[in-house]
Amino acid sequence: MFFKSFADKIHSKMGEGTFGQVLECWDREKKEMVAIKIVRGIKKYREAAMIEIEVLQQLGKHDKGGNRCVQLRNWFDYRNHICIVFEKLGPSLYDFLRKNNYRSFPIDLVREIGRQLLECVAFMHGLRLIHTDLKPENILLVSADYVKVPEYKHSSRSPRDSSYFRRVPKSSAIKVIDFGSTTYERQDQNYIVSTRHYRAPEVILGKF
Repeated sequence: MFFKSFADKIHSKMGEGTFGQVLECWDREKKEMVAIKIVRGIKKYREAAMIEIEVLQQLGKHDKGGNRCVQLRNWFDYRNHICIVFEKLGPSLYDFLRKNNYRSFPIDLVREIGRQLLECVAFMHGLRLIHTDLKPENILLVSADYVKVPEYKHSSRSPRDSSYFRRVPKSSAIKVIDFGSTTYERQDQNYIVSTRHYRAPEVILGKF
């Protein structure tokens, strides 16, 4: 029944992956847009989803301002699919860069994003939690708003040329998502972590 309160208010598909898909929906009770992660009904994905819910609940207890990690709104089990309801955020850093033709962020923005990311990691480590899968896809801008600024190295081109401008986020605020691979500091871990193409050399070589 809980899912049906959202089902007729599905606005769009926000993304999908091996885990399942994420839908943009309208929460009729709270009068706000939310993101619902619908996990595939396969044992390993369900187990990862339950880990993520447990971690999100723990983070929520300590992150009172909700400024570091994505906020869990609710969760439910619907026809063997774990469904996790999150606050709706903006695009991931990866998606923003991709739509911006992979133009770099201004250095001041990079510094601010880096500061927030380090604070988030320190916050999690203070709770003895290790994310294990930090990457641009799992770092979301809080707002999707951006401004277009001239790309000076292309200043000889016409402003009508789309490459003349680059997008810059209006806000530097970010939040970390995807805690399905999170592990506890002292938990025995004998498996490889992190997405392959972001994996550190020492992890690949087995020297960690």
